[in-house]
Amino acid sequence: MSLFFGNRGVPEIASGDVFRKIGTYGADWVVERLFDYPDIPRHARLIDQGSGRTMTVAVSMLLDPEMFKPIRK
Repeated sequence: MSLFFGNRGVPEIASGDVFRKIGTYGADWVVERLFDYPDIPRHARLIDQGSGRTMTVAVSMLLDPEMFKPIRK
């Protein structure tokens, strides 16, 4: 997993990183791609490994330990 703290102490997230949503039955969500736009915070498109469902969330939400937990591959 490439989640690590960069130069500014901010965790880096990359395609292929895996997260588990807190409070769910255990679905593992894989970061498919990241979106950078000038007028909104960075977002990530996630794919549920089991069902293929997708969702897009702010990266800050992925880094919130009350929302998601990083999972090793």
